[in-house]
Order: sequence, then structure tokens, then C-alpha cells
Amino acid sequence: MKSVSIIGPGNWGSSLALALMAAGVPLHEVIARGARRRPGLPIISLGHAQLQADVLWLCVPDAAIAQVTRRLVHRAAARGLSLKGKIVVHSSGALSSEVLEPAAHAGASVASVHPLMSFPTRTPVPLQGVPFGVEADAASRRVLNAIIRRIGGRPFPVKAGSKALYHALGVLASPLLVSHLVAAQQAAGLAGFNPRQTRRLLEPIARATLDNVFRRGAGKSFSGPLARGDAETIRLHLRALEPHPMLAGVYRSLALHALDALPTRGKRALRRVLLTTA
Repeated sequence: MKSVSIIGPGNWGSSLALALMAAGVPLHEVIARGARRRPGLPIISLGHAQLQADVLWLCVPDAAIAQVTRRLVHRAAARGLSLKGKIVVHSSGALSSEVLEPAAHAGASVASVHPLMSFPTRTPVPLQGVPFGVEADAASRRVLNAIIRRIGGRPFPVKAGSKALYHALGVLASPLLVSHLVAAQQAAGLAGFNPRQTRRLLEPIARATLDNVFRRGAGKSFSGPLARGDAETIRLHLRALEPHPMLAGVYRSLALHALDALPTRGKRALRRVLLTTA
């Protein structure tokens, strides 16, 4: 089993570090700016990092990857350490491994490994069963897939040219799903329900819908006025939402997408209402 060092113990990096240690994967060091201590993690600053691990895994924001890579290469050079034979990895879902070009020029193999999961806080997220998108050459992929499986993940290949669309699906499936549910909560507030009532109203139907989609498929989970072609009810909704343009826009966009992607009756009348009602 290859050894790992993590650069950036944020929400995702902390979960990865704990998963590696729990799975018995050698974790040399966790490199952090300022090297603030965190219980259970071998935190060290980049200026004191040894960089001896086989895999140097960047868990930093997308905008910081290029700069951190340059600093990593500079630190290795200052120590007289060759990166040949090492794998430098970033965890961006949207960027390809090309952003790690300074490490490649220094002799490292470069790759990206992205966990298709939400890490909203520092609370550790279990990685058992989590899909991991891997963009790497064949040799690096074998090493990285072995590590991913060791911590309980499910690796799958992602092409460099597909990274942006691949990451968009993750955003649609999680953070924008949260945004959608917040829009529903806001509509509930406008209807006069307090936050406690809103949660009690929304949770059963939202959970049932998600369960139905993944058990039965989207087509057999779609119901309500759009499915039955009730254009007049849709008109009532849009008029009620008219004083709230952002919510109206969310409703209209999702409804128009439903006309194209889901089984609906009276598509022509529905589309006319959606496009003409103020």
C-alpha cells in the first residue's frame, strides 16, 4: 500500500485523512497553512514538510491548486527532493490534471481524484460507498484505485475533457438541490408557515420523492399539475409568485425543463402558460 501526504485539511481533506488512517493507509503528514493543531491529525506546515509520501494529495480550493502546486515543487527543490516516481493529485471535480503542470515538469505523475459527495462542514463524512471520479494515466490509476477501494470508495474513470460537465452533475445533485429546497421553504414562508411547520410539511414529500426517483425512476415519480396537464393551476402558481421574481424564475425554469424531460400531458398549453404568464 502506497503512502499518502495531504495538503489542505479542510472539510474534504479532514475526512480523507481520517479515512486513510482508519483504513491503515500510511499517512505521512497533513500539510496546512499555519499548521494549526487538529486532534488526531499529523499537521505540519509546508515549510517543515518532508514530502516523502508516494502520493501527494492536494485538497485545496480549485482557485488555489496552481499556486499550491508551485509552492510544493519549490519546497521539494529546496530540500533536494525529486518528485520522480511520486503521484501528485488534486481533488477538483471541474479541473483536469493539467493544472498540476509544474509538478509534471518536476517529474511527478499527475492525476485528479474527486469524491462525488458533499462535505459541508468539518464533521467527518464516511467514505464507504462514495463514488470517486479518477482522471489519471494507467499506472497512477491502479495506485489511486487501490487507495480509494481501501477507504471504502468506488473509483470510476473520468475523461479530462468531461470534467466540467461531470462536476456540473454533482452541483445539480447536491448544492443546487439544497437551493431548490430553500426555494420551497421560502414559498412556504410566503404562504404563512413558520420554519418548524415548513420542515414538517416539506420533509415527508421531499424524502418520498427522492426515494421514488432512485427506486422507480424519474418518470414513475413525477406527479402533480404538470404531469396531468393542468395549465390553469400552473397559471395560478405563477401569478402568486409574480411579486417574487427569483422564486418565479426557479419555478418557471424547472417546469420548462420538466416539459422536455418528463412525461407531461398538454405540453403545448403548459408551455404557453409558462412563457406568457407574467
